[in-house]
Amino acid sequence: MSQECQPQEGFRVNFPGPFKHHDVVVHGWRVPFLEAHPKEEDRITLTLDRRLGVDLTTSEAERLVPFIADAIAVALGYGAHPRGDMPLPERRPYPSPRRCHEIVAVRD
Repeated sequence: MSQECQPQEGFRVNFPGPFKHHDVVVHGWRVPFLEAHPKEEDRITLTLDRRLGVDLTTSEAERLVPFIADAIAVALGYGAHPRGDMPLPERRPYPSPRRCHEIVAVRD
């Protein structure tokens, strides 16, 4: 079965492939850790980190995937998923989480 996934005018999300999966691309940038598996005409299974999957319609994916792309980018230390013709983003040194301890006043 041959599948063509040419970008269509007005869509932010497309699914290049097929390989064993389709890459997920938002605004021309591949979303890391996210794979697409086209099912029926209007259904797609998205798989995150080869562990978690969800079946969506293409319209649901169009709304959800940009949010997931931003969440993954933030988790990797970027401000957001790149948009359009942006240059390759530099990784920003965001502060890492730190364990906090309570401070108690000691009186003599």
